[in-house]
Amino acid sequence: MRLLLRGARLLDPAAKRDGVAEVLIVDGEIASVGSKVDATGARVIELDGQWVTPGFVDLHSVLRDTSDLDAALKGGFTTVVAAPESNKLRDDRLQLLTAAPLTRKLEGEELGETPEDAACLSQGFRPLVKSGVLRRALQYSRGKLLVLHAEDPSLTGAGVLGEGLTATRLGLPSVPVAAEAAVVARDLLILEETGGRLHFAHLTTARSVELIRAAKQRGLQVSADCTPHHLTRDDRSAEGYALEARVWPPLRSEADVKALGLALADGTLDAVACDHVRVDVLDREHPFEACAPGCEAFEQALPAVWGLGLTPLRLVEVLSTAPARLLGLETGILPGLRAALTIIDPQARAVAGVISGARYLSSTGVTT
Repeated sequence: MRLLLRGARLLDPAAKRDGVAEVLIVDGEIASVGSKVDATGARVIELDGQWVTPGFVDLHSVLRDTSDLDAALKGGFTTVVAAPESNKLRDDRLQLLTAAPLTRKLEGEELGETPEDAACLSQGFRPLVKSGVLRRALQYSRGKLLVLHAEDPSLTGAGVLGEGLTATRLGLPSVPVAAEAAVVARDLLILEETGGRLHFAHLTTARSVELIRAAKQRGLQVSADCTPHHLTRDDRSAEGYALEARVWPPLRSEADVKALGLALADGTLDAVACDHVRVDVLDREHPFEACAPGCEAFEQALPAVWGLGLTPLRLVEVLSTAPARLLGLETGILPGLRAALTIIDPQARAVAGVISGARYLSSTGVTT
């Protein structure tokens, strides 16, 4: 099967490519990229100025069933890392990777097995309380990326919203900045002693960003991401006890939201990761503090990043190239690579479709 993408603006941060070119895909593999590609026998898709980028890569989301994968594809994601809390799924429309549990049963007591095919090691949404376990994990991780949720449960308590005026006014139990930042500081000190690769998932506070920036300046092998919802919503979204604000980690202040955006722009934060967690309707039929947290985030990712005013190449980098690099994946718009591409309509600021192997999936859900 031959497929030709014509008239698109190609954006590939790894190759520093930004320009109009044609892409020929043969049997699911990129065969040629250039201004005049032999399209004999190919089906031609006219893109008329739309952007073609390496497929978006999500570092951590909870996958329950194929509806989550449908949402990922509509959001432009061609690769998704399933968090340890996920159900086991198979789907040939996109690349599904697995985060292996860092500790046995995610209990935080003993290191778990490290399968060779694991994309990374993760505690999911559970904190790693014991410093000694982290130290051993860094010493014996064999180069695998450790993905951590930074939280001190003794400071979190029953909190559901970042500490501040909104939580006080609504009478909601709150979570101080130190519940996240103190753990980031501790883990960075351990990383500095042991070496290894450490990644902080879904950071939410300006203080954590400052710690990551300083650690990178010291040359530590640390990376971090934030979510679409923490880029676009602050704790005021909970006014009226609005349940869309019931997410975890909790929403923070307007100043924290601004700090995350600036950190993505300057490279302190490496990527945007979705933290997609679909919540059953019945789990939301409770008061705010008793509801299960979660957010359907795949389709929020591109609009959230677009709103930051990043350069086109940096926008693509935080959604695609950077997370792929962290996972050690080949990525780009280059001959010889499997076709995993995202198509963006810059006028609508929306995903128009994806190319996954030999398949073209438009934003309307039609697969050809």
